This record gives sequence, structure tokens and C-alpha cells, in this order.
Amino acid sequence: MSLSACAITSGLALDCRDSQGGIEYVYIANADGVVSWTLTTGSECEIDSISLDGTPLTSGDFYKFQVPKQTSSYTETVNASTENGTVFYQQDVALVFNKLQCATRDQMLLLAQNTKLLVIVKDGNGSFWTAGLSRGAEMTAGDAQTGTAYGDRNGYTLTLTGLEPDPMFAVDPTVVGE
Repeated sequence: MSLSACAITSGLALDCRDSQGGIEYVYIANADGVVSWTLTTGSECEIDSISLDGTPLTSGDFYKFQVPKQTSSYTETVNASTENGTVFYQQDVALVFNKLQCATRDQMLLLAQNTKLLVIVKDGNGSFWTAGLSRGAEMTAGDAQTGTAYGDRNGYTLTLTGLEPDPMFAVDPTVVGE
């Protein structure tokens, strides 16, 4: 029996219940250029270095954006068309920042204007994941609001979206200096 290039090679077992949801924080880098990466030896999923126009990115190229607990998320949606024979992955990073203030407003403006961002998400399990790795992510939605009641959020929400040919990659924490 001959296998096609996309034949499945193993099954998946039910795993332990030891996972946590949410985002701890994200790192964002300007990625206006050709982004390339190398995979960790023996891995098809984990990246151990990222370069921009042939120059390795360092922790100094990434900016850390912290978010309040249990407010932000990363969702990857598979978009497949049987009719067209295509598949791509939409990566949406939804971030919340409390308190309307000029410094946050100014960063939101820059994120909205940027057309190619590289986003590295640290999830609730301490794992790091890419968004917009090869084509870049862009801010596709956002708002600023005062809230209504005294206990409502006063602050910002935004969504960074990547449309990628591959699903998210895991990232070695040393890439962002951790």
C-alpha cells in the first residue's frame, strides 16, 4: 500500500488533566522584512531561532505586553476549502489592557499602523507559541471604553490576526530571552 505525502502517521491518546487556559503575556516584534526560522533538532514543531532579513532576532527585538489574568486568549482557526484544495490558519490574539492612559493609547496606535508584527504568546501552561510568523500579524480590531458601572473595565481591547500557511509553532523561551 502506497501512502500519500499527507497520510496520518499516528493516533492521539487522551492526555492528563493538567492544562491551564489563558495568556500570561505576549512578546511583539516589528517584522517588516523576510522572517526565517530554524526548528529545534528532531522537532517539526518547535523553533529555536528566528531571523529577520538574515539577522537573528534577540530578546531586545521583542517588546513584552502584559495582560490582566483571565482576560486574554489565543485562538487558531483552520480554514479549509474542499472545493479549492486550500488550507490556511487564522491566528487571533485577543488582548486586554486596563485603564485608559496616553502610554497605552500610543502603543495601540503603533500596533494599528504596523502591517507586519511577529507575536509570541506565553500561554497559561508556560509554553510559547507563534502568531504571524511567516506573513506577519496585524491589528484587525480594537476598542477603548470607559465602562458604565463603577466595577466595569476602563481600558482597551485589541485583536492581532495572522493568516498563516502553517499552524502555530512552539518557541524555545530563549528566543525571547527567558
